[in-house]
Amino acid sequence: MGMDVFGKAPTSKEGEYFRNNVWWWRPLADICVALAPEICAECEHWQSNDGDGLKESSAMALAAVLDARLADGTVAKLVADRDAWLAALPDEPCDLCQGKGVRSDELAIKNGWDKKPCNACEGKGTVRPWETRYQQDEENVREFANFLKASGGFSIC
Repeated sequence: MGMDVFGKAPTSKEGEYFRNNVWWWRPLADICVALAPEICAECEHWQSNDGDGLKESSAMALAAVLDARLADGTVAKLVADRDAWLAALPDEPCDLCQGKGVRSDELAIKNGWDKKPCNACEGKGTVRPWETRYQQDEENVREFANFLKASGGFSIC
């Protein structure tokens, strides 16, 4: 699943379309809301692709905030802090093998997978927490800010 973000009145090719898969969009939306809560309040459904978005003046204001926070290192710090938090999360027991390293469910037995290391945890019995699948970096924030400046407002679809 992805978030297709369409400019409402683009002034250039860059403002026509912005896309992130869900693994990148959710942290990007979180950064926007954290850095500009008043501006972002206009969009109620940042984590949904139901067509919500921002009008042109709000998109421009959000772009200005993102640009300023990119320039002063705030975004870099947010990304680094988040990365450190994710890295510090402990591994979790694998749901497919219940932490045993080998699957014993009906499907595994039927397909002979019960004789091999678990395909989810590679036999370790643990996996990284779900949150670690979500990614973010400064470049993605910069690309979104550039989209915002040329979008004429946007809708998340």
